[in-house]
Amino acid sequence: MGPMSVTMETEYPLQMMDDDVLRRRPHPPAHEAGPYLSPRANRVLIYTTCYNVIDGVTLTIRKLEKEILSAGGHVCILTTKSGDAKNTNLEGTHPRRRVLFLDDSIPVPFYVDPDHPENQLHVGFSLSRSMVGEVDEFGPTVVHVTVPDCTGLCVVQYARDREIPLMGTYHSNYTDYMDHYPGLGWLKPILENLFRHQYNFYQGLYVPTPFVRRNLIQNSQMDRVTDLGIWGRGVDLERFHPRHRSLSFRREHGIADDAVVLCFAGRLVAEKSLDIFASVVRRLASRGANFHALVI
Repeated sequence: MGPMSVTMETEYPLQMMDDDVLRRRPHPPAHEAGPYLSPRANRVLIYTTCYNVIDGVTLTIRKLEKEILSAGGHVCILTTKSGDAKNTNLEGTHPRRRVLFLDDSIPVPFYVDPDHPENQLHVGFSLSRSMVGEVDEFGPTVVHVTVPDCTGLCVVQYARDREIPLMGTYHSNYTDYMDHYPGLGWLKPILENLFRHQYNFYQGLYVPTPFVRRNLIQNSQMDRVTDLGIWGRGVDLERFHPRHRSLSFRREHGIADDAVVLCFAGRLVAEKSLDIFASVVRRLASRGANFHALVI
């Protein structure tokens, strides 16, 4: 079976945009709209918590941002001051892109690394008047929320007040995280209700896979509060290609040339289901399989 890829759609779903709302919203001049992205979805405000912390969510947002710009769109990133400021413009600046940092976010007190201050996480609780003014200056025609936190609620209210189409993407199952940390289980129903309340205002919530969609329907009845769609992340076949196979890398790390490499890439924390990875490794080892476990 040949290689397959799933490409990410660059145009935001137009079914969530009410025509009456769109007629009332100001649009950029026609000459500013790219040939592939509808002018109706041309100015996208994306709220994400930790834009300068390079992780899976941020890489997805940056890929989406790049696609919107290449299609002629405008992007405004709204985020906290988390992470390393040097990561703001990793691929340079762009005349149709801006990044706004919340002016009232505060550091997370229990997530401090004195030796690496650039890894400090921040959390926001509101949108200040000056921040609202800067977002108004950008003039979004679509609002995209990536995390249902307190600031996310304020962004939801911003979109509702201005009758701007509102959507979200689902990246992490935060409520299940509570099951992995002693003493935090009582937070799970509170978070579930908070998230349902916020998702209730979205015209659409987009998840990465059919499995995630089924899980949200079966366990949280999330389809009762919003329209659940699937928006695949895709696979970069240039980056993940067999031609990058390196025998020198294998030998440097004691991996046999013909062994199957079972790789785990991510944070070594309970919520990443490390128990499943460990169980698979034990089962393969008990069967004498020719494999090598690699943790990155």
